[in-house]
Amino acid sequence: MKFVKIALLVFTVIITILLAIFSFIMYSDTGSFQGASSAFFFLACTSAFSIYFHLKTAAYYPLKIFDKTITELSKKYWALHISFGVIMLLLGGGMILPAIKSGNSQLTQYGVYIGLGLLIFGILTLIETYKLNVFVTIYKNRRERQEEIDDIGVTDE
Repeated sequence: MKFVKIALLVFTVIITILLAIFSFIMYSDTGSFQGASSAFFFLACTSAFSIYFHLKTAAYYPLKIFDKTITELSKKYWALHISFGVIMLLLGGGMILPAIKSGNSQLTQYGVYIGLGLLIFGILTLIETYKLNVFVTIYKNRRERQEEIDDIGVTDE
């Protein structure tokens, strides 16, 4: 699972850079921050928060270690990361469906490939986030039980 985390981090960095470049190019062409340039900028910001999420949660891996203390991230970072995964999922699906309906041109095939890549990327992001959330929940429960056991041991003395 750590390999998936690293791969998602690398792809998120690449997507962030591309989105930032696209938003800058569109802003410099139009001279205003409206429409597609603001959408690309918003996606770049969301993916930047996703990078932060990946970097902060990389210490949680491997997901089998319960002896170390983990610092929990704010729910807003979880929400931003999940929204990034959902956006990639919707963007991928939104690219595939029109490309399939339009025909068999070379450009359409590239649109399907890019859309499929974004779709898979979004699905993997959401699955990884789900598994990480399950781990954190189990970790919290085990920590609470251990603290309760420690408290019982202290009061008996």
